[in-house]
Amino acid sequence: MQEILFETELNVIQEYENLLDSCYPAKQDKYDALNLIDWDFKNFQTQYLTHRFHSYPARFIPQIPKAFIKLFTNEDDFVIDPFCGCGTTIAEAFLNGRNSIGNDFNPLACLITKVKSRLIPEEDLIILGKKLIGIKRYIDSDHRRAEYLKKLPRRNISNLFNRDIINELCLIKESLEELRDKTEIYELGLVALSTTIWSIIESENGHGNGIDVFANFYKKISNTMDTIREIRNIVKKQPKVKVLHGDARFLEIDSNISNLIMTSPPYVNALDYYRVHMYNMLWLGMDYNGFRRHEIGGHSHFIANRFRLLSEYLADMLRSMIEMNRVLRKGGICVIAIGNSSLEYERIESYKHFLAFAPYLNFNTIKTIFRNIDTTRKYTSKNIGKIDDEYIIVLEKTNDININSRDNGFVEEIVTKQMKEFEQKVQKSPGSSLRGKKVSEKRLKQNAERIAEAIKSIPQDIKIKGL
Repeated sequence: MQEILFETELNVIQEYENLLDSCYPAKQDKYDALNLIDWDFKNFQTQYLTHRFHSYPARFIPQIPKAFIKLFTNEDDFVIDPFCGCGTTIAEAFLNGRNSIGNDFNPLACLITKVKSRLIPEEDLIILGKKLIGIKRYIDSDHRRAEYLKKLPRRNISNLFNRDIINELCLIKESLEELRDKTEIYELGLVALSTTIWSIIESENGHGNGIDVFANFYKKISNTMDTIREIRNIVKKQPKVKVLHGDARFLEIDSNISNLIMTSPPYVNALDYYRVHMYNMLWLGMDYNGFRRHEIGGHSHFIANRFRLLSEYLADMLRSMIEMNRVLRKGGICVIAIGNSSLEYERIESYKHFLAFAPYLNFNTIKTIFRNIDTTRKYTSKNIGKIDDEYIIVLEKTNDININSRDNGFVEEIVTKQMKEFEQKVQKSPGSSLRGKKVSEKRLKQNAERIAEAIKSIPQDIKIKGL
């Protein structure tokens, strides 16, 4: 392992590296090793190598998957992340010589993950470098300004994209299309374009004034190319990497192939990723409306009764855990990092629901780890406030299960039980997540009634469209 991976005090680095690189004779010793790690990873550098490629909300830090990959897998083993997001787990598997399969329904997430986890030949990077010169000349010559303007969603942020910015983005995208037959550098270019768009969105200049689009793009793509060259000194051989644009509830992955699942599922009611990524996806020609319709955990539906969102979310998570059992080998480890959420002033302790699901799915709970989150690295959601802690659940698969993730009867039974327990908790002590807000007692008492209504709607809410 390389010291470049961590930029913090040397003694902390060395202790962590020595711990992970130690050879433990038995799995139980590896479980014991989990107690020796300070899971807060305070002052650790989290933006290193390919993890710098693209901003992404609510991603978990790479030290978490790195620890489990080093402790519980060997080179050439398969690591799976069914909710891979921007590819933190997949990138760590890549950097540590493990094969991996990532899955996500967000096409932008899949694109970022692929670029983060591949070696690119120098000759292809040279071709891309020459293309950058051509793009600059194309823009400077004013040969042909973009003949069309993108139709942007009607949101305040659209004002950031003035006509000049739109023209330059169109010309960059048009030039990149000429590299489409060179998949690896074409996709690298798209990721750099996406990060450029993200920079515009996060700009404080107002209406995009003062933003040099090409200079921003050039810097992003040059830094990415430099990092890929740097990685060749660490990753000598390209591991097998497969990134699926698919549904975690119905993984298109063979059964019993992985020794480790490492994932961080979406939070219920946390944020709508399609809203965060709609501009990037629009410019890259991706179907963000399709992603919006199938997003798990988003808060933009069930407006009249948010607790129906919870039962739907629990059903989706249960189905995904059924699939996790299927693709994991007997004795394999399933690690889920998840934080708590809030619905209508009620605290949703998500990790407890995952722990409750485990026995039904032949998962033995090995350990539950609590960790504090550096709030400067995580996001703040207006729906649930700051997320400043999370839980890491460590499960071991004891056997296969004879349950299909499409089994609505099984899912309905387990979710109904969880929702009834939640109802009893709210009846006993309503308003567990007020966060300093003043809410009337009458309003809080209505929550139990709404949960009861949500329970009645479970049979229809958990059904998968088309079944």
